[in-house]
Amino acid sequence: MVSAGGHGGYSDADDAVDFRGNPVDKSKTGGWLGAGLILGTELAERVCVMGISMNLVTYLVGELHLSNAKSATIVTNFMGTLNLLGIVGGFLADAKLGRYLTIAVSATIAAAGVSLLAVDTVVPSMRPPPCVDARGAQGHECVPASGGQLTLLYVALYVIAAGAGGLKANVSGFGSDQFDGRNPREERAMVFFFNRFYFCISLGSLFAVTVLVYVQDNVGRGWGYGVSAAAMALGVVVLVAGTSKYRYRRPAGSPLTVIGRVLWTAWKKRKLPTPANADELNGFHTAKVAHTDRLSASTKLQ
Repeated sequence: MVSAGGHGGYSDADDAVDFRGNPVDKSKTGGWLGAGLILGTELAERVCVMGISMNLVTYLVGELHLSNAKSATIVTNFMGTLNLLGIVGGFLADAKLGRYLTIAVSATIAAAGVSLLAVDTVVPSMRPPPCVDARGAQGHECVPASGGQLTLLYVALYVIAAGAGGLKANVSGFGSDQFDGRNPREERAMVFFFNRFYFCISLGSLFAVTVLVYVQDNVGRGWGYGVSAAAMALGVVVLVAGTSKYRYRRPAGSPLTVIGRVLWTAWKKRKLPTPANADELNGFHTAKVAHTDRLSASTKLQ
Protein backbone atom coordinates (compact mmCIF):
# COMPACT_ATOMS: atom_id res chain seq x y z
CA MET A 1 0.00 0.00 0.00
CA VAL A 2 2.77 2.45 0.93
CA SER A 3 6.44 2.02 0.25
CA ALA A 4 9.40 2.40 2.56
CA GLY A 5 12.16 4.88 2.09
CA GLY A 6 14.37 7.37 3.87
CA HIS A 7 15.96 6.96 7.25
CA GLY A 8 13.99 6.96 10.49
CA GLY A 9 10.37 7.76 11.37
CA TYR A 10 7.71 8.80 8.87
CA SER A 11 7.49 11.21 6.00
CA ASP A 12 6.18 14.76 6.33
CA ALA A 13 2.51 15.72 6.20
CA ASP A 14 2.82 16.80 2.55
CA ASP A 15 3.68 13.20 1.67
CA ALA A 16 0.46 11.76 3.10
CA VAL A 17 -1.21 9.43 0.63
CA ASP A 18 -4.50 7.61 0.30
CA PHE A 19 -4.88 3.83 0.32
CA ARG A 20 -3.93 3.66 -3.36
CA GLY A 21 -0.69 5.59 -2.77
CA ASN A 22 -1.93 8.81 -4.41
CA PRO A 23 -1.69 12.27 -2.79
CA VAL A 24 -4.58 12.69 -0.38
CA ASP A 25 -7.68 14.76 -0.90
CA LYS A 26 -7.92 16.23 2.59
CA SER A 27 -11.60 17.01 2.15
CA LYS A 28 -12.39 13.30 1.75
CA THR A 29 -9.80 11.61 3.95
CA GLY A 30 -8.46 11.93 7.45
CA GLY A 31 -9.82 14.25 10.09
CA TRP A 32 -12.55 12.93 12.34
CA LEU A 33 -13.80 10.75 9.50
CA GLY A 34 -10.88 8.37 9.98
CA ALA A 35 -9.92 9.19 13.56
CA GLY A 36 -13.33 8.17 14.90
CA LEU A 37 -12.93 4.65 13.51
CA ILE A 38 -9.46 4.42 15.03
CA LEU A 39 -10.91 5.34 18.43
CA GLY A 40 -13.33 2.44 18.05
CA THR A 41 -10.41 0.06 17.49
CA GLU A 42 -8.63 1.35 20.59
CA LEU A 43 -11.80 0.93 22.64
CA ALA A 44 -12.03 -2.69 21.50
CA GLU A 45 -8.38 -3.31 22.42
CA ARG A 46 -8.92 -2.01 25.95
CA VAL A 47 -12.01 -4.16 26.43
CA CYS A 48 -10.06 -7.17 25.17
CA VAL A 49 -6.84 -6.81 27.17
CA MET A 50 -8.28 -5.47 30.41
CA GLY A 51 -11.13 -7.98 30.30
CA ILE A 52 -8.53 -10.75 30.39
CA SER A 53 -5.78 -9.43 32.66
CA MET A 54 -7.90 -7.98 35.47
CA ASN A 55 -9.59 -11.26 36.40
CA LEU A 56 -7.19 -13.90 35.10
CA VAL A 57 -5.65 -14.73 38.48
CA THR A 58 -9.10 -15.64 39.81
CA TYR A 59 -9.56 -18.09 36.95
CA LEU A 60 -6.12 -19.64 37.37
CA VAL A 61 -6.55 -20.13 41.11
CA GLY A 62 -10.25 -20.96 41.24
CA GLU A 63 -10.68 -23.24 38.23
CA LEU A 64 -7.20 -24.41 37.29
CA HIS A 65 -6.18 -24.81 40.95
CA LEU A 66 -2.80 -23.13 40.52
CA SER A 67 -1.05 -21.46 43.43
CA ASN A 68 -1.36 -17.71 43.95
CA ALA A 69 2.33 -17.26 43.20
CA LYS A 70 2.25 -19.19 39.93
CA SER A 71 -0.96 -17.48 38.84
CA ALA A 72 0.49 -14.04 39.51
CA THR A 73 3.65 -15.00 37.60
CA ILE A 74 1.62 -16.10 34.56
CA VAL A 75 -0.29 -12.80 34.48
CA THR A 76 2.86 -10.72 35.04
CA ASN A 77 4.71 -12.54 32.24
CA PHE A 78 1.73 -12.09 29.94
CA MET A 79 1.48 -8.33 30.52
CA GLY A 80 5.25 -7.86 30.41
CA THR A 81 5.49 -9.69 27.09
CA LEU A 82 2.60 -7.65 25.71
CA ASN A 83 4.32 -4.38 26.51
CA LEU A 84 7.75 -5.52 25.28
CA LEU A 85 6.29 -6.70 21.98
CA GLY A 86 5.08 -3.16 21.46
CA ILE A 87 8.71 -2.36 20.55
CA VAL A 88 8.59 -5.02 17.84
CA GLY A 89 5.28 -3.70 16.55
CA GLY A 90 6.62 -0.17 16.38
CA PHE A 91 9.75 -1.36 14.58
CA LEU A 92 7.76 -3.26 11.95
CA ALA A 93 5.48 -0.30 11.33
CA ASP A 94 8.36 2.18 11.01
CA ALA A 95 10.62 -0.07 8.96
CA LYS A 96 8.31 -1.71 6.44
CA LEU A 97 4.61 -2.36 7.01
CA GLY A 98 3.30 1.06 7.97
CA ARG A 99 0.96 1.77 10.85
CA TYR A 100 -2.32 0.76 9.24
CA LEU A 101 -1.21 -2.67 8.08
CA THR A 102 0.55 -3.36 11.39
CA ILE A 103 -2.59 -2.43 13.33
CA ALA A 104 -4.87 -4.50 11.10
CA VAL A 105 -2.67 -7.60 11.33
CA SER A 106 -2.08 -7.17 15.06
CA ALA A 107 -5.77 -6.71 15.83
CA THR A 108 -6.61 -9.84 13.84
CA ILE A 109 -3.97 -11.81 15.77
CA ALA A 110 -5.34 -10.51 19.08
CA ALA A 111 -8.89 -11.49 18.12
CA ALA A 112 -7.68 -15.00 17.25
CA GLY A 113 -5.88 -15.26 20.59
CA VAL A 114 -8.92 -14.25 22.62
CA SER A 115 -11.03 -16.72 20.66
CA LEU A 116 -8.56 -19.47 21.58
CA LEU A 117 -8.77 -18.43 25.22
CA ALA A 118 -12.57 -18.56 25.13
CA VAL A 119 -12.43 -22.06 23.64
CA ASP A 120 -9.91 -23.13 26.27
CA THR A 121 -12.24 -22.13 29.10
CA VAL A 122 -15.22 -24.15 27.81
CA VAL A 123 -13.48 -27.41 26.87
CA PRO A 124 -13.77 -29.70 29.94
CA SER A 125 -10.61 -31.64 29.13
CA MET A 126 -8.55 -28.45 29.43
CA ARG A 127 -9.43 -28.08 33.11
CA PRO A 128 -8.59 -30.28 36.13
CA PRO A 129 -11.38 -32.10 37.98
CA PRO A 130 -13.28 -30.14 40.65
CA CYS A 131 -11.92 -30.09 44.16
CA VAL A 132 -13.16 -32.94 46.37
CA ASP A 133 -13.78 -33.00 50.09
CA ALA A 134 -10.95 -34.49 52.11
CA ARG A 135 -10.23 -35.04 55.74
CA GLY A 136 -7.59 -32.90 57.39
CA ALA A 137 -6.84 -29.29 58.09
CA GLN A 138 -7.57 -28.06 54.55
CA GLY A 139 -10.93 -29.79 54.25
CA HIS A 140 -10.61 -30.29 50.47
CA GLU A 141 -8.14 -31.57 47.92
CA CYS A 142 -7.52 -29.88 44.57
CA VAL A 143 -5.52 -31.25 41.67
CA PRO A 144 -3.74 -28.43 39.78
CA ALA A 145 -3.92 -28.26 36.00
CA SER A 146 -1.27 -30.31 34.22
CA GLY A 147 1.24 -28.97 31.74
CA GLY A 148 -0.79 -30.34 28.86
CA GLN A 149 -3.93 -28.61 30.11
CA LEU A 150 -2.04 -25.31 30.35
CA THR A 151 -0.62 -25.53 26.83
CA LEU A 152 -3.58 -23.96 25.03
CA LEU A 153 -3.84 -21.31 27.74
CA TYR A 154 -0.21 -20.28 27.22
CA VAL A 155 -0.59 -20.28 23.44
CA ALA A 156 -3.72 -18.12 23.66
CA LEU A 157 -2.16 -15.62 26.07
CA TYR A 158 0.99 -15.09 24.05
CA VAL A 159 -0.90 -14.83 20.78
CA ILE A 160 -2.94 -12.09 22.45
CA ALA A 161 0.27 -10.45 23.67
CA ALA A 162 1.74 -10.46 20.15
CA GLY A 163 -1.37 -8.89 18.66
CA ALA A 164 -2.13 -6.36 21.37
CA GLY A 165 1.52 -5.29 21.56
CA GLY A 166 1.64 -4.40 17.87
CA LEU A 167 -1.68 -2.60 18.10
CA LYS A 168 -0.78 -0.64 21.23
CA ALA A 169 2.43 0.73 19.70
CA ASN A 170 0.79 2.21 16.61
CA VAL A 171 -2.84 3.09 17.14
CA SER A 172 -2.31 6.55 18.67
CA GLY A 173 0.27 7.46 16.01
CA PHE A 174 -2.06 6.36 13.23
CA GLY A 175 -4.77 8.52 14.75
CA SER A 176 -2.50 11.56 14.72
CA ASP A 177 -1.68 10.84 11.05
CA GLN A 178 -5.27 11.81 10.24
CA PHE A 179 -4.57 15.45 11.08
CA ASP A 180 -2.20 18.02 9.60
CA GLY A 181 -0.43 19.74 12.49
CA ARG A 182 0.37 22.77 10.32
CA ASN A 183 -3.30 23.54 9.80
CA PRO A 184 -4.59 25.44 12.87
CA ARG A 185 -8.04 23.88 12.68
CA GLU A 186 -6.69 20.34 12.31
CA GLU A 187 -4.08 20.96 15.01
CA ARG A 188 -6.86 21.80 17.48
CA ALA A 189 -8.74 18.70 16.34
CA MET A 190 -5.62 16.59 16.97
CA VAL A 191 -5.45 17.80 20.59
CA PHE A 192 -9.11 16.92 20.99
CA PHE A 193 -8.44 13.51 19.43
CA PHE A 194 -5.88 12.62 22.09
CA ASN A 195 -8.32 13.70 24.80
CA ARG A 196 -10.91 11.35 23.33
CA PHE A 197 -8.26 8.66 22.85
CA TYR A 198 -7.49 8.49 26.57
CA PHE A 199 -11.19 8.73 27.33
CA CYS A 200 -11.71 5.58 25.24
CA ILE A 201 -8.91 3.86 27.16
CA SER A 202 -10.64 4.70 30.44
CA LEU A 203 -14.08 3.77 29.14
CA GLY A 204 -12.92 0.40 27.83
CA SER A 205 -11.09 -0.36 31.06
CA LEU A 206 -14.14 0.58 33.12
CA PHE A 207 -16.38 -1.69 31.06
CA ALA A 208 -13.88 -4.54 31.39
CA VAL A 209 -13.42 -4.36 35.16
CA THR A 210 -17.15 -4.06 35.85
CA VAL A 211 -19.35 -5.70 33.22
CA LEU A 212 -16.89 -8.30 31.90
CA VAL A 213 -15.65 -9.31 35.34
CA TYR A 214 -19.26 -9.78 36.45
CA VAL A 215 -20.03 -11.90 33.38
CA GLN A 216 -16.93 -14.04 33.91
CA ASP A 217 -17.68 -14.68 37.58
CA ASN A 218 -21.45 -15.10 37.41
CA VAL A 219 -22.34 -16.23 33.89
CA GLY A 220 -19.26 -18.09 32.69
CA ARG A 221 -15.69 -17.61 31.58
CA GLY A 222 -16.55 -18.67 28.07
CA TRP A 223 -19.15 -15.91 27.82
CA GLY A 224 -16.83 -13.32 29.32
CA TYR A 225 -13.90 -14.08 27.03
CA GLY A 226 -16.31 -14.53 24.14
CA VAL A 227 -17.46 -10.93 24.59
CA SER A 228 -13.81 -9.82 24.53
CA ALA A 229 -13.22 -11.82 21.33
CA ALA A 230 -16.33 -10.32 19.72
CA ALA A 231 -15.22 -6.81 20.71
CA MET A 232 -11.79 -7.32 19.16
CA ALA A 233 -13.28 -8.81 15.99
CA LEU A 234 -15.64 -5.83 15.76
CA GLY A 235 -12.64 -3.53 16.18
CA VAL A 236 -10.98 -5.18 13.17
CA VAL A 237 -14.13 -4.74 11.09
CA VAL A 238 -14.42 -1.07 12.09
CA LEU A 239 -10.77 -0.43 11.24
CA VAL A 240 -10.91 -2.13 7.84
CA ALA A 241 -14.21 -0.42 7.00
CA GLY A 242 -12.41 2.92 6.95
CA THR A 243 -9.53 1.84 4.69
CA SER A 244 -10.43 4.32 1.95
CA LYS A 245 -10.97 7.15 4.45
CA TYR A 246 -7.58 7.22 6.14
CA ARG A 247 -4.49 9.26 5.45
CA TYR A 248 -1.34 7.16 5.30
CA ARG A 249 2.28 8.12 5.87
CA ARG A 250 5.04 6.33 4.03
CA PRO A 251 7.30 4.41 6.45
CA ALA A 252 10.81 5.82 6.24
CA GLY A 253 12.76 3.29 8.28
CA SER A 254 12.95 2.68 12.00
CA PRO A 255 15.25 4.76 14.24
CA LEU A 256 16.24 1.44 15.82
CA THR A 257 17.80 0.42 12.51
CA VAL A 258 19.92 3.57 12.44
CA ILE A 259 20.98 3.11 16.07
CA GLY A 260 21.89 -0.51 15.42
CA ARG A 261 23.91 0.42 12.34
CA VAL A 262 25.86 3.05 14.29
CA LEU A 263 26.60 0.64 17.13
CA TRP A 264 27.67 -2.11 14.73
CA THR A 265 29.95 0.25 12.78
CA ALA A 266 31.48 1.55 16.01
CA TRP A 267 32.14 -2.02 17.14
CA LYS A 268 33.81 -2.98 13.85
CA LYS A 269 36.06 0.09 13.93
CA ARG A 270 36.87 -0.03 17.63
CA LYS A 271 40.54 -0.96 16.97
CA LEU A 272 41.26 1.73 14.38
CA PRO A 273 43.77 4.38 15.50
CA THR A 274 42.29 7.72 16.49
CA PRO A 275 43.28 10.85 14.51
CA ALA A 276 46.35 12.69 15.74
CA ASN A 277 44.33 15.92 15.59
CA ALA A 278 41.51 15.72 18.12
CA ASP A 279 39.46 18.22 16.08
CA GLU A 280 39.05 15.53 13.40
CA LEU A 281 37.70 12.94 15.80
CA ASN A 282 34.02 13.57 15.04
CA GLY A 283 34.46 13.22 11.31
CA PHE A 284 33.31 16.68 10.30
CA HIS A 285 34.60 20.27 10.35
CA THR A 286 32.67 23.18 11.78
CA ALA A 287 32.31 26.49 10.03
CA LYS A 288 33.67 28.29 13.08
CA VAL A 289 37.23 29.57 12.63
CA ALA A 290 39.60 28.46 15.38
CA HIS A 291 41.09 31.19 17.59
CA THR A 292 44.69 32.23 16.89
CA ASP A 293 47.17 34.73 18.31
CA ARG A 294 48.21 36.06 14.89
CA LEU A 295 45.43 38.61 14.37
CA SER A 296 44.30 41.42 16.58
CA ALA A 297 40.74 41.60 17.86
CA SER A 298 39.86 44.44 15.48
CA THR A 299 41.14 42.44 12.51
CA LYS A 300 39.12 39.36 13.52
CA LEU A 301 35.91 41.41 13.60
CA GLN A 302 36.48 42.41 10.01
